Amino acid sequence: MPTPIMITTGTTATGDIITGTCAKYIVKGMPVVTLTNPVAGPVCTGVVSASTAVNKICMGLPMADVTAVVNGANTVTGVPLATTAVNTAAVNYLI
Repeated sequence: MPTPIMITTGTTATGDIITGTCAKYIVKGMPVVTLTNPVAGPVCTGVVSASTAVNKICMGLPMADVTAVVNGANTVTGVPLATTAVNTAAVNYLI
């Protein structure tokens, strides 16, 4: 099932900002998010580690979509955690 593409300023379920670094593919003026892109915020600091859109490639990495998995550590305690990408401004760009 197609899901919306994640772009810079997308957020995780815990409210952390996902930063896209694939400047070769621009959606709504923002770079798209691929695997290994950084995530930073008050709850989690980590990277996008898994996506269901493995057939869409940007700069050699699969693009991330809504429901992409984010792995990292809690910013305060350092405890490992996993969350998911849930919010994007590009809801009409499906991958």
